[in-house]
Amino acid sequence: MKKILVIIPARSGSKGVKNKNIKLLGDKPLIGWSILAAQKSKYMPRVLVTTDAEEIKKVSLDMGAEVPFLRPKELASDEVHSVYPILHALNWLSENDNYHPDIVIMLLPTSPLRTAKDIDNAIDLYLKNPDHNVISVTELDKQLPHLRYVENGLLVPVQKQGNYNVQRQDLQKLYYLNGSIYVSDFSRLLEDKTFHIEKTIAYIMDKDRSVDINTEEDFKQAEYLLKLKYGK
Repeated sequence: MKKILVIIPARSGSKGVKNKNIKLLGDKPLIGWSILAAQKSKYMPRVLVTTDAEEIKKVSLDMGAEVPFLRPKELASDEVHSVYPILHALNWLSENDNYHPDIVIMLLPTSPLRTAKDIDNAIDLYLKNPDHNVISVTELDKQLPHLRYVENGLLVPVQKQGNYNVQRQDLQKLYYLNGSIYVSDFSRLLEDKTFHIEKTIAYIMDKDRSVDINTEEDFKQAEYLLKLKYGK
């Protein structure tokens, strides 16, 4: 069986929601939802949290994740892309645990409504296409041909096309990265230093499971969906 490692990057000092990663969402801390989803995967991955904070480390350990180190402060600012703590974790595991997974999955804790089935589906996609990465996406509500920005008071199309008199249902569907699931080969990730490669397959998720928590309003939306769907 493939060795699968799930890494959840969770730094302290979030600006939009104070102590976001350990704030209670329903009956568990925000980060707990991602840990639990990974633990329920049929692939039984190793689940590791990389954080700079003792409080997040304690909560993560209580939820059953591994937290073998605290990441350096220089990798904990909001200006550092989340892939760099992932690369740091992989190098740490290689040097200190002689551990080299086959597949690396990044789950951002700000996407608590993804399920174990979502993780399994993304892994299934990867296993069928091992020379590709897999990234989760969600359909965009307003397709780009209908979007405009304002320049000098004038409406300017975001995406230019020949005919703007087109019905919404006739537009090509567009998708945005929902920040939920990222899957890559271990060696490829170390070489490319990104999950975003040319050969990337979309794992499409519905909007209700794609809430990305960055503000208090996002948090309230996630709470509402939890109560509506799961009674949490």
